[in-house]
Amino acid sequence: MNDDSWVPVRDEPRHRHRFENNFARVYDVLVPSGDATLYHHHTEDTLYVAIAPASLRDQTWGETDTRAAEVEAGICICRPHRTRPLIHRVRNVGQGDMRMIGVEVKASPPETSVSPLEASNVAMRWENERLRAYDVALEPGAATDELDCGFHGVAIMLTSACLAFESDTPEIWSAAAGDLVWLTPGQRRFRNVGEAPLSFVLAEWR
Repeated sequence: MNDDSWVPVRDEPRHRHRFENNFARVYDVLVPSGDATLYHHHTEDTLYVAIAPASLRDQTWGETDTRAAEVEAGICICRPHRTRPLIHRVRNVGQGDMRMIGVEVKASPPETSVSPLEASNVAMRWENERLRAYDVALEPGAATDELDCGFHGVAIMLTSACLAFESDTPEIWSAAAGDLVWLTPGQRRFRNVGEAPLSFVLAEWR
């Protein structure tokens, strides 16, 4: 592979496949310090959540210049690759690993919510025509209100956590930063049953 070729993002080796269904495809980006991705092609709108801070140089296919970017842990953005496809490569010029979760927005599910969530410990970051993104932050023992999650979506951990999903089928999830779970419609409450504060990004498909 040389600088005169590129691969679909699905085949880029540092974009490690994690999960896929009819509505989303999830990959885990890991670029060690001093390493770089291949040139790769994005064609689907993509949610990006940074798990660790990173210093990057980004180069678009066909351009000689690179752009510097300082990525903060916890940043959450959606890039419109469906209408603005992108071929680029990214080099990690920082001291630590670059780690980011990417979620391609493949399709809108049949079940969606008209109104955004409004609840304690849940704050909406932004919304666009395809997604709503929320911050959820819980101190030890704290819980959200009961949420009417009438949508499909994904929860992406920003911290390690022991998180209880209180619903008709309750479960406890022991997770590390970067772990994720796909959510289907239902009533649920999130509770921190661990000993440290936790936070995660909740993305709602529209």
